[in-house]
Amino acid sequence: MARGGHHGGGFHGGGHHFGGGSHGSFGGGYHGGGYHGGSYYGGNGDGDVGNLVFEGIKIGILVVGFCIYEVAVGEVPGVDLFTLGIFTVSVVFYVLGLKGYKRTADLYQLKSFDGINKIQVWNAEFTEYGPSSVSDKVSWAGKYDNRYRIAFFDRDFGDENVKKVRELMNRTPGIVWMNSYVWLVIGIISAISSFFFYEMVIPVFENMIMTDEAFAFIDDFVFYFPAGLTLLCAILCFAMVKVRDSLLHKCAVRIVEDNNAAYEKMKTENYIAQALSSKWYYNNCPNCGADAKKDTRICTHCGSSLEVKNIATEQVSSVHRISAAAENGSKTKTIER
Repeated sequence: MARGGHHGGGFHGGGHHFGGGSHGSFGGGYHGGGYHGGSYYGGNGDGDVGNLVFEGIKIGILVVGFCIYEVAVGEVPGVDLFTLGIFTVSVVFYVLGLKGYKRTADLYQLKSFDGINKIQVWNAEFTEYGPSSVSDKVSWAGKYDNRYRIAFFDRDFGDENVKKVRELMNRTPGIVWMNSYVWLVIGIISAISSFFFYEMVIPVFENMIMTDEAFAFIDDFVFYFPAGLTLLCAILCFAMVKVRDSLLHKCAVRIVEDNNAAYEKMKTENYIAQALSSKWYYNNCPNCGADAKKDTRICTHCGSSLEVKNIATEQVSSVHRISAAAENGSKTKTIER
């Protein structure tokens, strides 16, 4: 019959089983001694705040030390010093991951985005924008690092920015964009399960016929599985933030370049619209058929007006617009850019 090294009681005596005398001894003189009956409760309550803080720190250190001791001597079910170390490392990854998640939390508002709320995603403060960055004056991205800022409230390009980021999220794996707090919840559940997971699962394997080496592997695997899963979720919580930053930075570069190109195009179109007349003129005189010279409003042969009365009834190839300067009688007949 297989034996479980982490299991306690009867046939399987292990060092991780919850029980023993240390809890009884702790419940002895500590509660019944002079601590409760002494001046601690009998004082006047006007002690220095600094002393209270110091006492609180000492008590905190004692509690942490006692918990570590209890884990070390096997009095906490499902936890040893190694799993305690895994949980500590997991906490560090969760803190870093959730801190980074806040920067991209607004992504989950894009489905109901109305263009009014001032939402954005970023990986650096705007004050960090420098010569090595590209910008459209609202959104920006670093050329040589993953710093970026994508603004969805941009008056001119906010809707386009939303569209591009949505397209990015749709064509990449959903796990990348999963809410980081989901990883936290899974990790917490896994960590809590470590207190009873081993005792519930290992009996299934204890009565199976297998070699000692095989059972030793299963024994350790079952015992450390909840802690390992907690660490895996913590690492994913942190890693997905880094992956999101990389993808959003590339998207930010594209957004800035597209927005700048669109802005230049818009400026050119506005300039042309202002430079050209609002009226249309025939390429050939409707009266005598003579060719109309560039920037002329009246036929030079018969003196008839070349102005089109109803552009909707004319073919585009048979009409043209002249410069606003020519229409106003200016001698300048060319459009300067």
